Amino acid sequence: MKAVVVGGGIAGLLAARVLSESHEVVVLERDKLSDEAEYRAGVPQGRHVHALLVRGGEIMEGLFPGLYDELVQAGAALIDAGEVRILNPLGWLASTDGTGMRLLSVSRPLLETWIRRRVTAKIVDGVHVTGLSFSGSTVDGVLTKDGRVDADLVVVATGRSSKLPEWLAEAGITTGEPEVVDSRTGYATRIHTAPEGFPALVAESLSAPDTPRGCAVMRIEGDRLMVTAQGSGGDHPPRDPDEYQVFLESLRGPIAELLRETEPLTPIYLFARTASRRNAFEAVENWPGGLVAVGDSVCAFNPVYGQGMTVAALEALLFRRHDDFTAKGCRDFQRKVAKAAQGSWLLSSNADQGWVEGGGKTGPLTRVFGWYMKKWQIAITRDSGLFVRFLRVLHMIDGPASLMNPVVFRRLAKYSRRDPRQERRPAGSNPR
Repeated sequence: MKAVVVGGGIAGLLAARVLSESHEVVVLERDKLSDEAEYRAGVPQGRHVHALLVRGGEIMEGLFPGLYDELVQAGAALIDAGEVRILNPLGWLASTDGTGMRLLSVSRPLLETWIRRRVTAKIVDGVHVTGLSFSGSTVDGVLTKDGRVDADLVVVATGRSSKLPEWLAEAGITTGEPEVVDSRTGYATRIHTAPEGFPALVAESLSAPDTPRGCAVMRIEGDRLMVTAQGSGGDHPPRDPDEYQVFLESLRGPIAELLRETEPLTPIYLFARTASRRNAFEAVENWPGGLVAVGDSVCAFNPVYGQGMTVAALEALLFRRHDDFTAKGCRDFQRKVAKAAQGSWLLSSNADQGWVEGGGKTGPLTRVFGWYMKKWQIAITRDSGLFVRFLRVLHMIDGPASLMNPVVFRRLAKYSRRDPRQERRPAGSNPR
């Protein structure tokens, strides 16, 4: 059985890794690839902070034993998830003595390059896929600018700019309009030198509708800091260095002050294609055999939540438990993909509704969920036990249902009665 994976990013590489256990696999990537950890055009968000959630890291370590050690030797940081210092609109999140959850702090190019080196599938770069090849109602390959590549299974992992709906439409298969939640978030990122002792990850989170500005500072390889300023609701950080500095100084926490000890190493790079988009491929009745889609091709999240790589890892594992790629089997697979992304979509899309122009969805369920999450925002600044429970959901170790457990209701009510005034850290303070 031959599988062709279209797209050589994280989702495609992980799918190829698992499929290689039972298939001959070829990965087709449009970009020209380098053996070095370099930014590439096909991953425009690659210049910005990428959070690999704990669950995603665990899956990758399982697929590529020793990956953590290799990345640390290459300069990545490995820390306990409880060491991350996060300022939410109500204060610094509660401290903890350790969660046992290992978190990698690493740039996207380094992570992707090391995974690509470990994948045994054949990877062909510089290939521009233009469509799908059909035999009746079954996909039997892909079309490229240079010809055709045959396949028993085609896996589309072409990211948030995927042309899959258009390719299917050319065959008379209508996928419907995707569900879109656009928080109008923009990024501006610059690399700085890292002073000795600087924490691996410091973040200031956004929250609709009153806290549109935030930032994430991640230590990456080469003793450098990746500084990504974030602005939602259209309040985007600028490219001009002076205006960028003003934006950082407008934040509530001490990030601008901490960066005074550092030296900028790069220009400022912008990115604003952050809308969350979900395609209901599982609902397409005439979905063809021999075709499945994974990763951002199916469900692309607002990158600020760091869910995409971990959802892609969960989807890759589905190939171990699925061997039917008839039309019915492929529809079943897409239902499993939709289920793998469901919890992450619920959390991130509901959080972003407050940024949507016109108010977004305002149904009773959405309002109740938003109200409940505000209670959590208060509690995790004061209660280390609830903070760890929240972290486990944030890092996708536990499902969102853990936040609804009756055990926590009384504790949440206690904290929600307290005065939730914003706790600002004094200008001279340090989150280390």
